[in-house]
This record gives sequence, C-alpha cells and structure tokens, in this order.
Amino acid sequence: MDASNHKIFQNSPALYREYQDFERKIQALATEMRVNLTDYAIDHLALRVNSSEMGQNWLVRLLKCGTILADNLVNGRVIYLIQLDEPLPFLHQFVDIIELPFPKDKIYRYETWEHIEFVLPFLAKESTNEWITRVQSVFLWNQFDRLTIKVSEPKAEGELLPNPSIAVSLKDSLQNHTSIKVHPYSIKKIVGVFE
Repeated sequence: MDASNHKIFQNSPALYREYQDFERKIQALATEMRVNLTDYAIDHLALRVNSSEMGQNWLVRLLKCGTILADNLVNGRVIYLIQLDEPLPFLHQFVDIIELPFPKDKIYRYETWEHIEFVLPFLAKESTNEWITRVQSVFLWNQFDRLTIKVSEPKAEGELLPNPSIAVSLKDSLQNHTSIKVHPYSIKKIVGVFE
C-alpha cells in the first residue's frame, strides 16, 4: 500500500509531504546510528505539537482513521495513543500506533512527526540499569560524535512495567529534528493492552 492513499492524509497533500520528509530524516538518522531498521519492528510513530489547538486538530484527524488506545497523564501532560484501523506504511514496515502528546511547557521548533520507537526486550532477570548498559554497549552510540543520547524513564499513572527509554538524535537538529527511541516493551504492553 502506498502511504499517500492512507486515510490519515486524506485531502491534505501537505501532511503527506511532511510524512515523506519524516521517513527520509528517520532513515538518515538510522544510517548515522548504524542501525538497519528492517532488523527491528517499529513499535509506533510520534507527533509533536506546541498548542492544544494543534493537538486537537491532530486528534480529530487521527480519530477518523483509528480509536483511542490510551490517554494517560505522563510527566504532567496527556499523551494519546491512537490505534489505526489500517496500519501506516513506514520504511518497509506497517505501523498501527500513533503517539500524540499534548503540549506541556516545552516549545518544539517543528510541529510535525518527531520520532519512532522500536523494542529491544529485557533479558531474563535483567534490571533497568543492566538493560541500559547492554543497549549502550551493543550500539556504542555515545561514541559517535554527531549523535546525542538521552536516557529517561517516563512514568504514567497506573503503569506496572518499567519504561526506560534511550533516545538518539543528531546534534545538528536544524537539519534533522527527528529521533529514534529504544524501549524494552511495546507501548501496548506498557499501557496494559496485551496482544
């Protein structure tokens, strides 16, 4: 399926062009990270907005082609997870979850598609710190001069699983504002939806 025919871009060629640009930038970032994304299932795609109005506009658009999987309060802001009725083609994969965080107090340079996330599971009896150390030692991203690494652990009310995140982006964010994040669990497991 060609992504341009997806209902999410209906009547908006400009949104589709933004999406194509996002795909190109994510591929360029993955190349810098020396990661072949075909080796990992992309869990979800994420948007960034600076105003509640823009967030509401995206929510209306997304709900025309999907349903709310979760709308949890995370670090003081609501983050919607939308399950698409029809998966969206992205870099030779099909992704069916879109993350839409409503704004808090940070202003983003670009209000558009911002990051993808893929899963590298915990090993048996592995702690969060051990997982972080393992991921960093396997990929060595912190040794690449052009990359910025951010480790965090976002927590939503009611989540039972740990949710550490390693986010990788380019230091030159003017040319490429995107990031690729790694988590040990799929977002569906984190919010308690088991497949």
